Amino acid sequence: MPRLVHLLAAPGLDALRPLAGPLDATEVTGIRLETGTGGLATVPPGTVAVLLAPLPDHLLDVAVRDAASAGAAALVLTGREAGAAGDLALRALAERGRIAVLTTDGDLAALVVAVERAVAGDAADALARIDAAARELPAAAGDPEKAAATAARLLGAPVERRAAGPGEEGASAAGPDGEVRLAAPARPGHAGTAVRSVLALAALTAAGGGLGDVPVRSRGHLLAELLVAPQDRTAHLAARGRSIGLPVDGRHIALRIEAAALPAADRYLLLDTVLPRTLTDVRQYAADGHVPDGVHWNAALVDDALVLLGTWPADPGAPGRRAALALARRAVDRLRRLHPEADLRGGVGAPHRGPLGIRTSAREARAALLKSSPADKSSPGDGTPVTAHDAAGLDRMLLEWYASDTAREAVDELLAPVADLGPDRADLLLRTLQAYLDHNNSPARAAEELHLHRNAVGARIRRITDLTGADLTDPETRLALQLACRARLSTPPGPA
Repeated sequence: MPRLVHLLAAPGLDALRPLAGPLDATEVTGIRLETGTGGLATVPPGTVAVLLAPLPDHLLDVAVRDAASAGAAALVLTGREAGAAGDLALRALAERGRIAVLTTDGDLAALVVAVERAVAGDAADALARIDAAARELPAAAGDPEKAAATAARLLGAPVERRAAGPGEEGASAAGPDGEVRLAAPARPGHAGTAVRSVLALAALTAAGGGLGDVPVRSRGHLLAELLVAPQDRTAHLAARGRSIGLPVDGRHIALRIEAAALPAADRYLLLDTVLPRTLTDVRQYAADGHVPDGVHWNAALVDDALVLLGTWPADPGAPGRRAALALARRAVDRLRRLHPEADLRGGVGAPHRGPLGIRTSAREARAALLKSSPADKSSPGDGTPVTAHDAAGLDRMLLEWYASDTAREAVDELLAPVADLGPDRADLLLRTLQAYLDHNNSPARAAEELHLHRNAVGARIRRITDLTGADLTDPETRLALQLACRARLSTPPGPA
């Protein structure tokens, strides 16, 4: 029997969203609809119990306790959003009872069919998984890691890039960079048919789309290349983009979304899971009239982050920037509801033209996203979910200034003693110094901004002056350090 964490990856269960409790505590044996809380204490162990009507907050504890005492795998609430009043108490109850609590606003009849199909592991379940693989795997053309991750999600089992061993199923396909081999645990019956078929599709997908085989590469994969490749390859990649319909010559606004609270592997899996449906949601939002006609949307996974790119045929102006920001907030809000534990944040770049404009807007989006993080990493907080790049202000001028080799060398030399402490410690000290200088050398006002005690600010400033030998009473020294801090903290690491 599958555990809930694997069941949620099954086709047809996209509408189920976790609220609280462990997803891997109990094997799922079936699903049952309940009209009220009265029958929850008698559901069979391993049941996914679905309440047909919204439940008042004052009855939540009773429902969770009764379902947990019966050994239910999950309690599904209808019409409840993540972050609702009482969710803190709900999480505590669910953790103590070792029961998952989920919510849905989808079709309950379809939910029942999907759960029963996944629990049974019958021919219908195998066919549904194979159908989902045929629809989703083409987006991973030429990318073995992404193809393996997609196959693992659809099968609810690990898929690794290697030859199959004893007790495993395997598939292989020849690609331009050599043979791609995938392996997954073997399963009996119809579930085994699904494993073999999805592995074969994934291997063919992963092997396709080598460097000389442009037609089978997705626009998203090429967009990712365009964002990370050396600048001297931009023209070549732009030509390839035009050949497969990537609108590289318009005006581009980039949105970058990161899940800072998750490990890198989990961030990649999360974004790989939600990328297709997020892009579909974005396009539907645009089609509903919220964004002018003629705007194209594409998406890519870059550095474990999701990058959405909106392309206008002409300068979008202020209305276009507002529309992109509203759409970005919608996308981040939707993802935060699906994954409230992921600490999702977004940054939006300014509009720029042409292939280089794609890279520029994406770099600005990353810089804006960094500004949405908590000022002091030792003081966790949600921050602002979406931050727009300051397209007309100081940040833009600093980015352009800092792009020059001379400016970078000057900043690096000035801040070298602090940078030598390592990225985390240096970032903390530089943010403190920036706040201190921005508030005219006032430790009290800097402490208020950083949510620190003023003595902590004073100690950090003394540490900085000891390291750099800087005289913070000298106006020219203060200005140089202030510009250096802003440039360093507003610009993501890596090439200019």
